[in-house]
Amino acid sequence: MGRIAKVSTRKGNGSARPAEPDSARKLDLTALQQTPGFMIRILQLENFEAFYPYFESLKLSPLEYAILVTVRDNKTVTQSELAAVLKMQLPNLVKILSQMEETGILKRKRSVRDKRAVELSLSTAGERRADEASRLGESFNAQTLSALSKSEQTAFLQMLVRLVEAHKHAASRGA
Repeated sequence: MGRIAKVSTRKGNGSARPAEPDSARKLDLTALQQTPGFMIRILQLENFEAFYPYFESLKLSPLEYAILVTVRDNKTVTQSELAAVLKMQLPNLVKILSQMEETGILKRKRSVRDKRAVELSLSTAGERRADEASRLGESFNAQTLSALSKSEQTAFLQMLVRLVEAHKHAASRGA
């Protein structure tokens, strides 16, 4: 398997930037390359690093992108449902939702179904932004998966979904 040349975090996010590897020396990563969690994490870091410049024109983070698209694609989604899907603590998500509401992208209202819940929707400006983000997202995803053939891309995404679902079911059974 290939050598992983560089692992880094987004510049300016408060995380320390890992040291650059000695280019003359190749480390044996064979064992780690057989570890799904490690490889998924490395791909996530590389993907997020590429995300920021790609979405610079929209000033979106991966999290904001996920919020926009999820709210757009679900007529009724509550803050709690969104927090669960995004694997976030509700208070942390609420801070981000408040910022998005202040900028006029997002709207919040009490749920008719459950008065304790707060439902989310996009403003007209938010819908336009979500559509722009989706268009950019399509080309970004194509770039991300470009090392794979079309059939490999489809299979890869299906396998990721299957693994996520399997882990969700195992967690709900307490396994």
